[in-house]
Amino acid sequence: MKHKSIKGIRHLVFADLKEYYNHFGNQAKPPLEDWKEGKELDWVIADDGGIIQLLKVSHKISHPNDRPNYKLSKGWCRTVVGTFLIKDKTYMDTDFDKHPNRYTFSTKIKNTNSRVYKREKATRKEKEFATHIVTGESAVKAYMKSFKEDNEDKATKKAAVLLKQRRVMSEIEASALEVAKELGIDHRYILRSLKILAENAGDDNIQLQAVKELGKAIGTLGQTKKIETGVVGLFQGFSQDQLEVATRPSLTEKTEVK
Repeated sequence: MKHKSIKGIRHLVFADLKEYYNHFGNQAKPPLEDWKEGKELDWVIADDGGIIQLLKVSHKISHPNDRPNYKLSKGWCRTVVGTFLIKDKTYMDTDFDKHPNRYTFSTKIKNTNSRVYKREKATRKEKEFATHIVTGESAVKAYMKSFKEDNEDKATKKAAVLLKQRRVMSEIEASALEVAKELGIDHRYILRSLKILAENAGDDNIQLQAVKELGKAIGTLGQTKKIETGVVGLFQGFSQDQLEVATRPSLTEKTEVK
């Protein structure tokens, strides 16, 4: 008999029926012979002959890549050993050594969090996260909506990790540029608006700030390091009230960019 604990609860795995009845007694309910028909908390006979309890059973399954393996499955079940797809070809075993992580279908992945750092392409949920960010949601709220996370503290940590990943930031920038394009905002528009601020703001601080931003944009401030700046990035440092100056009709009529 083997065992492991989950959240302080000891879960047993029996080598065969003899061990099972020795532990529970001869009057114990027989374990199901077909584990695929089992319900949550049922004891079942695994394909290797071991006796194990189904801790979690779900007949709903989805995967971001919609792989055929998942579409053809009737659901999944979890034991103290591992998680198994409910399908005809699935082999359920009771060998702890073959399942470094009981919460995945894979027998190779030990730490699922490491995939967040190694993944090159953004997943569907990461793209959804990026879209929420661009539409004005906070990173935490964006994570909670995209990943269906109710715990705000956990969402805060996870969102911070995602924002450090190049693929996610690329999605955010691409989405921002797409929205900007739809609104008619491009580098020409931004440079024109900064020029209006620099010439007509009526406030020395705003004018100086606008001139600095223009200098950075066209590379006249002696910077030796190339800076990649998105369309929105050129307006960093200005308040909303200051930016509104650039769009007032009186100013746009007063200054014309040739």
